[in-house]
Amino acid sequence: MGTVRFDNRNDLQSALAYLVPGDCLVLDSLDLFAGSGKDMLSVLAEIGERGADFVSLREGIDTRGGQGQSFFALCRALSNTELLARRRDGIERAKAEGRYKGRKPIAVDEDLFDSVVALWRGGQITAREAMARLDLKPNTFYRRIKEMEELKMKDYKKVEREIRDEIKEAAKQSRKDLSELKKQVKAEAKEIKKTADEKLELHDVEREMRHDRIRAEAEHHDAVRQMKKDVEAETKELKKLMENN
Repeated sequence: MGTVRFDNRNDLQSALAYLVPGDCLVLDSLDLFAGSGKDMLSVLAEIGERGADFVSLREGIDTRGGQGQSFFALCRALSNTELLARRRDGIERAKAEGRYKGRKPIAVDEDLFDSVVALWRGGQITAREAMARLDLKPNTFYRRIKEMEELKMKDYKKVEREIRDEIKEAAKQSRKDLSELKKQVKAEAKEIKKTADEKLELHDVEREMRHDRIRAEAEHHDAVRQMKKDVEAETKELKKLMENN
């Protein structure tokens, strides 16, 4: 790792192949890049992805300060924007000439893609290394990530809707069950009251019968005593008559 100054375009291209985090490329001018702005932005974005710094003396560009990541992020955004613009222009020309048939999706092993993206998100590998492992270009790599996130979001929303529907259905069923339970409780309470009233009425009848039996027994005892008195009186009277004769 270190600071290396380049003043030759060929040397610059060779250095990019061995760039490691912590290195700093110092150029006299941006003229050392290939002639197009597209190449310049692409290389600057790659330098940032590799964790290196960049200095251009003539233009006064120095990413070693706190704004370095912002500069590289801007380069990536501009590079992607230019690539998209060029692609759209090419598609429009092809459509106008009747040659555009659409692009066939690039086949990617989903498990491998997920594992490599997880390493990249975890900071274990750079985006460039992730693209190399998957054999994808930057626009395809980032598009696939976006598609993956959109798919996960759709799945999440679908699951969310299903859970919400299940909760609504469960709440509806609970209200229905509660209504049925209230009806059952009301019917059981009515039946219990009816049974209690019947038992109370039976108890009253039994009590009245018991009282009647007691009264009858008392009256019977009184009748027996009266008969006994009458018999004793008649016996006494008969005895008296016999003695007088």
